[in-house]
Amino acid sequence: MRFKGGNMTVREMIEILGITAGGDVAKKLTDYNAMMIAMNKKVNLTGIKDVNESLIKNVYDSLTVYKEEYFPQNGRVLDLGTGAGFPGIPLAVIRPDLQVVLMDSVLKKLNFIEKAAADLDIKNIKIMHMRAEEGGRRRKTRESFDVVTARAVKMLPVISEWAMPFVKVGGIFAAMKGPGAAEELKDSGKILKELHGELIEKKDLELPGGEKRSLLYFRKTEVCPKTYPRKVGIAEKKPVIGE
Repeated sequence: MRFKGGNMTVREMIEILGITAGGDVAKKLTDYNAMMIAMNKKVNLTGIKDVNESLIKNVYDSLTVYKEEYFPQNGRVLDLGTGAGFPGIPLAVIRPDLQVVLMDSVLKKLNFIEKAAADLDIKNIKIMHMRAEEGGRRRKTRESFDVVTARAVKMLPVISEWAMPFVKVGGIFAAMKGPGAAEELKDSGKILKELHGELIEKKDLELPGGEKRSLLYFRKTEVCPKTYPRKVGIAEKKPVIGE
């Protein structure tokens, strides 16, 4: 969908995307975005410097992954490689019943998220400073999430190896990708088969302004083999590629 009317408010985004949300959702997301852009002058949180551009490329982009049918009531969500908190914070704000864990290996980004969330009274989030390969092997976090999201994190064969071990059997891995998603999906057939991830939906869309995105939703059908994820750095150096 292309927006042809200058800047877009969060309220307009919510309406366009057909999301049912409470009265303070738009304000919280607007304020969070502004706080992030302000802090970005001191700490590198995002490559985007303009507050209105960030509303589109961070907030709107994050909201596109939300489909109510994939996010169960009182569910547990993991935002893997959350960066500055996208899509984790928008998901937590529009669905206060969810418990959203925001995981990243960069502590300064998590520190910002934690303080901003506290200032905005966003209570249903938890930050986790950890590498995905470590978290995927921990008893407390392995196969314990209803939904795992990953937005612009590595190529699909790599992020699939990191994400799928976190997902409960029957749960969803939502990969948020750019225009090269079809080729990445082709390369990911082998690892997804090994990790029991079944593609159930592929949604292509445009951000306001025309940038192309693809959303890939995978359902986990069986427990992952204990050999995954491999040790830190291995998936990046030696990704499992193949159809």
